[in-house]
Amino acid sequence: MGVSFDSQDVVNRLALLAQPRLYELLRLSSARHVYDPMPGLPGAKYFAEEGEVILNGSKRAVQPYQSIERFLSPEKAISFLVEPGLLPIVKAIALDVRGRKVLVTRKPAPRESDRGAVGYLSGFGMRLLLDAAGPETTLTWECLYGVL
Repeated sequence: MGVSFDSQDVVNRLALLAQPRLYELLRLSSARHVYDPMPGLPGAKYFAEEGEVILNGSKRAVQPYQSIERFLSPEKAISFLVEPGLLPIVKAIALDVRGRKVLVTRKPAPRESDRGAVGYLSGFGMRLLLDAAGPETTLTWECLYGVL
C-alpha cells in the first residue's frame, strides 16, 4: 500500500481533535490533575504536594486499519479514530482516579520498537503513534499515569 497522506500531519490533527474530547470524557471532579512533561517509563515517581505518586498506570489502545485514508475527514476521524483510542484509556483512568486526590500524567518514553509518526496531547500524558509502513496502518494511543 502506498502512503497517500502525511503521517505526521495526521497524528498532529488527531491530537488536536482528541484534546477536547479527552477532557469532556474524563471530567475530573474530585482529583487534581498534574502533568509532568518529562518522558517516563512505568514505575517512575513524581513528588506531589500530597505525597509520592508512582506512575504505574500504563494503558495502550492499538487500532489496525486496512485503509485509514477513508477515516481522515474531521467528521469520521472523531468516530472511527479518536473515540476507539480514547475510550478504553479514559475508562481505565476514570476507574483508578475515583475517590483519589491527585492524578499525575506523564509522556510515555519512546521505545526502541516504535516506528512511524509520533504526536502528543498537550497538557496530558498521552502519546499517539501512527505506523503506516506495513500492509496495514496501526494507530496506537498510550498514556502513563499514577494516582494518589
